[in-house]
Amino acid sequence: MSGFRTQILAQQLAALTREGAGLFVAMSRSALVVDEGQYACAILDGDGRLVAQDQGEPSHLAAVQSTVAHVLDAFAFNLSDGDVVLAGDPYCGGTWGGVLTLVRPFFHGGDLRFLAALRFAVPDLAGDIPGPYQPGADEIWQEALRVTPVKLVEAGAAQQDVRQYLLRNSRTPSVLDNDLTVAAVVAAHVGARLSSMVGSRGLEAVLGAAKDRIAYSARRARVHLGGITAGAAREDEITVRVVPSDAGVVIDLDGTAPAAPDATNLALGATRAVALAQLAWPLIEDDALAQGLLDAVEIRCPPDCLLAPHAPAAVSLGWRVTAPRLAATLARAIGEAPVIAPSAPLLMLFEPIGSAAESHPVRVSPGFVPMPGAAGSDAAAGRRRLASAELTEMAGTMAVHRREATNAGMAAELVVTGAGLEAVIVPGAEEPMIAQDAPLGRPRSNVLSLQAGARISFDYPTAPGDARAGQ
Repeated sequence: MSGFRTQILAQQLAALTREGAGLFVAMSRSALVVDEGQYACAILDGDGRLVAQDQGEPSHLAAVQSTVAHVLDAFAFNLSDGDVVLAGDPYCGGTWGGVLTLVRPFFHGGDLRFLAALRFAVPDLAGDIPGPYQPGADEIWQEALRVTPVKLVEAGAAQQDVRQYLLRNSRTPSVLDNDLTVAAVVAAHVGARLSSMVGSRGLEAVLGAAKDRIAYSARRARVHLGGITAGAAREDEITVRVVPSDAGVVIDLDGTAPAAPDATNLALGATRAVALAQLAWPLIEDDALAQGLLDAVEIRCPPDCLLAPHAPAAVSLGWRVTAPRLAATLARAIGEAPVIAPSAPLLMLFEPIGSAAESHPVRVSPGFVPMPGAAGSDAAAGRRRLASAELTEMAGTMAVHRREATNAGMAAELVVTGAGLEAVIVPGAEEPMIAQDAPLGRPRSNVLSLQAGARISFDYPTAPGDARAGQ
């Protein structure tokens, strides 16, 4: 096949991941997926190398491929046509608890040729309090159920015991049940489209297009990263040295502090995502994310450090607290502006813990951190939607009192309209302020009791620097 036709097929593979991601978002019931962009759709070859990927925000950049690598290792010589495997463990290639990766293998001529993967955050998966953020956690078991690779479907037969085990360990089983089904349907759709491509173009042509995408991303990475000079920086507990290599760059984190005793550790998959977002966001925007780019950015970490902790270290706050610090340190080392801003104020709102069989936590953050020189927020916000006042008020728990641009950035104030609600303030660079007549109280450690009429103020200061980053 000519180089021109190979390039067309390669672009079709990339377009298929965008199509899969769009289908998943359209059918998902999770606000973390629909409103926050916490999803990814990827195609990998039979060796687990990333061919193409589309994601809603950058924490997933490296996690899909690394999770699939763990899946292939766990089920070596034990995968067959019709299997569907699920994984969701920060220590099996993931980022933090409650983010699942569904993997479906596709065979041709008896050999594993491709894998389709859908990665998505779920509203709740058995943490100490509802939601993905666990401010009081000091070990991984307080944050979420660890889903090591397990077959959700085996040779076409649904493993109902596995599914029920997962649903019984979620405060939002109806949403989880829906999104597991949707992810499987979308993965099957991607597989059907791959099979159609193989049927019409031939296996060797499609495999050649996949290799072409990987080689293309490697070439682009060498050129782009070749412009980065060696540098070093240190910020508090994080030490970064950037060293050019033949393939791209090495990020040496030797000297970084040991793992933290709280939940601010950054899992290795998330550390890799920060490095990719900071060093290669133009390539990611330009559809050059594939194995060649992943291989071009090598991470070297001291054992059990803040940026690559060992189990059972907690990690649910790492992306909010530590990822912006790592991005800023990396940016200073290479003389650029950080692409991930300090985290915005965030409140998780829920019905009183234990009061309902199904409890849906609500992520409350009605604004975003403005970025200088850009029309919107930072790269970490991804495709997050800014909910309108009407949508916020339709939920029946909050009303938007004001939301406006200020000289310093953005400000917003919400009024609690529901009664008997509880909440937790999620730590970050900025924290919301709550004012009400009754004492907030702390009946469950850091869980607050809100009364109707309480006012919650949010301030979003403009991020430093001049970062222009995409998804």
